[in-house]
Amino acid sequence: MKATLWLAGPIVLGNLGQILIGVVDTLMIGQIGVAPLGAAAFVNNIFVIPLVALMGVLASVTVLVAQSKGAGNKRQVGRHMRHGLALTVLLCLGAIALLAVNAGFLDRFGQEPVVVEAARGYYWLIVLSLLPALFYHCLKSVWEGLGWSQAPMVVLLCGIGLNVLLNWLLIFGAWGFPELGLMGAGWATLIARCVVAAVMFGLTLRAKRFDGLLPRRWLSGYEWSEFRSMLKLGLPMGAQHLFEVGAFAGAGIMVGWLGKEALAAHQIAMSCAAMSFMIPLGVSIACGIRVGAAWGAGDLPGMKLTYSTTLGFTLLQTIVSALAFLLGGEWLAGQFVDNDAVIAAAASIFVVVGLFQIFDGAQVACLGALRGMSDVTVPMWITFGTYWVAALPAGYLFGFTFGWGAVGVWSGLALGLFLAAVLLWGRLRFRFRETP
Repeated sequence: MKATLWLAGPIVLGNLGQILIGVVDTLMIGQIGVAPLGAAAFVNNIFVIPLVALMGVLASVTVLVAQSKGAGNKRQVGRHMRHGLALTVLLCLGAIALLAVNAGFLDRFGQEPVVVEAARGYYWLIVLSLLPALFYHCLKSVWEGLGWSQAPMVVLLCGIGLNVLLNWLLIFGAWGFPELGLMGAGWATLIARCVVAAVMFGLTLRAKRFDGLLPRRWLSGYEWSEFRSMLKLGLPMGAQHLFEVGAFAGAGIMVGWLGKEALAAHQIAMSCAAMSFMIPLGVSIACGIRVGAAWGAGDLPGMKLTYSTTLGFTLLQTIVSALAFLLGGEWLAGQFVDNDAVIAAAASIFVVVGLFQIFDGAQVACLGALRGMSDVTVPMWITFGTYWVAALPAGYLFGFTFGWGAVGVWSGLALGLFLAAVLLWGRLRFRFRETP
C-alpha cells in the first residue's frame, strides 16, 4: 500500500488541482451574482463532457506506458508519447468543432434566458481551453505511467496560483485591469491552461530522466498500428468516462429546469463532490499503474494485493468524506455564495452526496484495477447501463414525477453509483479467477 500511496499522492494533488481551478472559479464568480454562477455551471456542464471523455481516451497512454515499463521495454515510451500527443491534437480539433456548432443551440437546453445570455462569451473561452488542458493531460499521463508523478503535480499547482491571480485581476478589475466579470474568469482559465501545457512540454523536453526516452521524430513517421492500439484501449475508457460524466452533466441540465438558484446549488455541490472524488480517483489511477506493471510482469498476487489495499484505503477515506458532507453541508455551501435559498438547496443536495461517497469510491477502485489489466469493454457497458438506463431515468422520476427537485435528481445518480460498484466488483472478481 505504501508504494501505491507514494505514487497516488502527487496524482491526487494533481487531480485536485484540475478540479480546484473550477472550484476557485465557482468561489470567485459566486461573489458577482447568482446568474453568472448559474451561467458558469451551465457552460461547464457542457464542456466537461468532451473534456473528461477525451481524458478517458488518453488514459490509454498511461496504461501502455506502465505496461511497457513493467515488461522492461522503455524504448516504447517515446513512441507512446509522440502518438499520444498527435492523437490529442486531432481529437481536440474535432471536439472544438462540435462545441462550436453547439454554440448556436445554447438556448435550446431549457435554461433561463438570463443564464444563457451571460454564458455566451464565457462559453467560447472555455471551449478554446480544451486543447491546452488535454495537451498537458497527455504529457502528465506519460510521466505517471513511468511512476514519476511529482513534476506534473507541481506544474499544475503553480498553474492554479496563476489562475487565482488572473481571476482576481480580471473578474474584479484589480490593479487597474479591466473589470470583466464572468468573461474575466474565462480568460483566466484559458491563459492558465496554456501556460501549464507549455511549461509541462518544456520540462519534458529538458528533463534528464527522459534521456533516451524522447521520440527522435515529432512530426513524421506516425504509424496507424500505434493509433489503433491507443484507440482500441482508449475508446472504451473514453466512452465509460462519457457515460458517467454525461450523466452528471445531464443531471445538471435537468436541475437547471428548476431555476437559477437550483442550478447554482447544483454547481456548488458538484464542485465539492468533484474535489472529494479526486482522492479515490488518484488512488485508483495509481492502482491501475501498479496493476498494469504487475500485469506486464505476469504477477497475479501483486495485482490482487494492490487492488485489495487500494479498496481498503478508499473505503476509509470515503467514510470520512461522507461524514464531512453530512455534518458540514450548510457551512460548505455558505463559503460559496451569500444567498439563503441557494445555501439551503445546496445543503440538501450535500446529504445525498454524503450518502453515495462509499459507492463512488468502491466503483472507481474496481475500474482502476480493471484498466490496469486492459479490461475496458465490459466496464464501459456497465457504466452505460448504470448511468443512462438507471441513474438518469430515476433522477427524472424522483426529481419531477415525485417532486423531490434537485435532491431527487441527485438521488438518481446515487442509485447509479451503487449499481456500478456492485457490478464492477463482480467483474473484477471474475477476472481474477480466470487469470492464470
